[in-house]
Amino acid sequence: MPLGEPVPFHRIPLVRLLVALGLGLATFLTVRSAVEPASDAGPLVEVAVVARPVRAGAPVAPDDVRTATLPVGALPDAEPAPRPVGHTARVDLVPGEVVLAARLGPRGLAALLPPGTRALAVPRAAGTPPLEPGQRVDLLASGGIVVDGASVLAVDDSGTTVAVPEEAAPAVAEAIAASAVTLALAG
Repeated sequence: MPLGEPVPFHRIPLVRLLVALGLGLATFLTVRSAVEPASDAGPLVEVAVVARPVRAGAPVAPDDVRTATLPVGALPDAEPAPRPVGHTARVDLVPGEVVLAARLGPRGLAALLPPGTRALAVPRAAGTPPLEPGQRVDLLASGGIVVDGASVLAVDDSGTTVAVPEEAAPAVAEAIAASAVTLALAG
């Protein structure tokens, strides 16, 4: 056979054929692993992760979260929140944690209301102690304690929003309208 002419397939030694096939397979596997990284924890998914602390009751802002690609097996058992921005944090969110749907509520204070309660704003009055969300207060009126152990939901310059039992809401609203409610920090 003259030089430069192709060698018929049946004349290629078996060893060369096996080496060529092995190199082809190695190249394929290398390219595939670079394109689709293998993981023992399952396929990769994109999820929202907390980028900076978010306090309970605060809305999740765009800068509060980032997107991360994680293996499915590394995710918590609970459902990740698909689009957390704009929702209210039910609890404090810590940087690095996957944002879970169960840890978020709707927009506003409604997310923080326990079942069977109503939110009412009590205007700031002289003698009101410095309060923070999550603390417990007793609502006092001229007739005594209207509600004991109400949960503070929010505090601002105008007053304090508290969660009171549904059945006590009318009496509290009446006392607020009469400007007769005082908040006392409960232990």
